[in-house]
Amino acid sequence: MTKYVDPKLVAKALARVTKSSNFHYSKAVEKIKKNRKQYYQNKETKTLQKSLSKDRFNTYLEELYKADVDN
Repeated sequence: MTKYVDPKLVAKALARVTKSSNFHYSKAVEKIKKNRKQYYQNKETKTLQKSLSKDRFNTYLEELYKADVDN
């Protein structure tokens, strides 16, 4: 006789195992926990590099550098 198992519980357990065994996911989570502000700043910089022109991106980097030096 088979017992009924809730599909939501099975999906939740599988998701937990998948996340814990995924190397790239675990490294990303580790980086975020280590330095959250820097991680999101790097992520924003990468997206802006793709979307902005070279001149605008360079001015953005200069502004970031100046703000970082001032602090």
